[in-house]
Amino acid sequence: MSNLIKELWIFSKGGIPLIEIFHNSKVDPTLLGAFLSAMESFSKEMAGTTLNGFSFGESKFVLTSCLNDNVFLVCRSDTNVKDKKIHKVIKVITEFFENMYSIEEITNLEGDLSIFAKFKDKINLYFKMAEL
Repeated sequence: MSNLIKELWIFSKGGIPLIEIFHNSKVDPTLLGAFLSAMESFSKEMAGTTLNGFSFGESKFVLTSCLNDNVFLVCRSDTNVKDKKIHKVIKVITEFFENMYSIEEITNLEGDLSIFAKFKDKINLYFKMAEL
């Protein structure tokens, strides 16, 4: 498990959970996705900008979108982790995702999330290599 990223989720544009990596909390990904989707809409409506992060207690959540805003990645880390380090890792993860999947694949899933198994393996390997 990464010392930098404690949890990682990938959601569809509508907040539907697609992938969970390092999931070790009691956070319900369906509720988290709905909450973040609503917060993103609220952020765009009220401030004219996208939500890119927030903190709760000792946890920091960083968000980024990919595939032309059809998917968003959310990672949870400790609040003492520098944003610059998190964004560097998120950029790599986003590039992996965009190189492996197309918008069409994501929008035509029909509930079959098994296509993400190779991505999960790649991310787990990435973090294992980073810890060497």
